[in-house]
Amino acid sequence: MAAADTEQGRSTSALYVYGIVRSGALRKLDAEGVGGAPVEQVEGDGLAALVSPVPTTELRVKRRDLHRHLRILEDAFETTTVLPCPFATVASSDEVANGLLVERRDELLSALDRLDGMVQMNVKAVYVEDELLRDILKSNPQVAHMRERTQGSGNAGYHAQLQLGELVAGAVADRRVRDGERLLGELARSAADVVVEEQHDAALKGSFLVPRARLGRFDKALEDIARREQPLLQFDVIGPLPPTAFASAYTGI
Repeated sequence: MAAADTEQGRSTSALYVYGIVRSGALRKLDAEGVGGAPVEQVEGDGLAALVSPVPTTELRVKRRDLHRHLRILEDAFETTTVLPCPFATVASSDEVANGLLVERRDELLSALDRLDGMVQMNVKAVYVEDELLRDILKSNPQVAHMRERTQGSGNAGYHAQLQLGELVAGAVADRRVRDGERLLGELARSAADVVVEEQHDAALKGSFLVPRARLGRFDKALEDIARREQPLLQFDVIGPLPPTAFASAYTGI
């Protein structure tokens, strides 16, 4: 399979692939697929690929197609376990029917078993800059002393100001690492798996694979943490979502 990233070429038997479900687990999806095409299911031995016909394997998808892609996955996710494919996955019909559903059958069924009853929760914790600086000045005597030296020093304090900037940047980086590890450890107790993204403006940005049966526990833990960390950190949470971040190892290109 290949991700679509070039201009449309000559017509061929090609399919846009949204994800994989178990055969017979999903009714017909009425949502409009990529390029406005209907969504179909290619059945295999115990598996079904959710696809739409496209004119070529070298297809340039558009921004609105991302929303269509996500809508299809969300609709499927409401009914059954789905193994999402990355956005802009296009393959020939033979690659889907044989390479995906036959050659990788056992691997994909195992992945579906792993994701049964699971949801994805995306969490981002971002610092409020004024509160972060205030906290660093309060907890770091070296930074506080250097700030006092630079106040009212004018041009004569140029090098001291540079040194202050370096000290603050170092303190922020250290704080981000400590806070990120702490928050991750606390939230991971209610999750089956975690995928963390490196973020220079956040203490934590991660996707948590959470059993539906423990979703209330995860939400409660997150609420308690957010309440405790205010006003230093603001939390952004999206979910429950299809487990896209945990499927790339199985459906990636």
